[in-house]
Amino acid sequence: MSDHPTDDWTPPQRPACTCPEHVDELHELVVPSVPPHHLPPMTVRELRDTGDFSVKPLPEGERRWTVHDDAGDVTGVDVFHWVLWAGDAARCFYDDDAELALDDSLRARGGIAQVAWMDREVVYIGAPTMCADGVLAAAARALLDPRVR
Repeated sequence: MSDHPTDDWTPPQRPACTCPEHVDELHELVVPSVPPHHLPPMTVRELRDTGDFSVKPLPEGERRWTVHDDAGDVTGVDVFHWVLWAGDAARCFYDDDAELALDDSLRARGGIAQVAWMDREVVYIGAPTMCADGVLAAAARALLDPRVR
């Protein structure tokens, strides 16, 4: 067995994943935009088709992140498997100042173990037993939560 659990990780494929649902099951659900954005509501499929809402597996060398406390001491390691791209179109469907942050909504989804914003449009997700379509479904459910607007 490897000392690093990410070394041997291969993105699960359907039906060998543990996803509670997959993004194709949500394609027709409508996501409302956030004022002051004047975009009309979009279906999950339409948002996915913009290219600004997607998931890819992280390369092996980017999966492990050392965690430090405020003093700079190492407190552990976070492991991530997926990168969620939430580009400009997706940003119109959640509010950074909402009651519930998008990353907190994601963290509450079944199968998601870790979530971390890496920059404005990039979110790393730890979900070793979920497939890409399942992780994207979890992200869609997070966007569909009215508390993120």
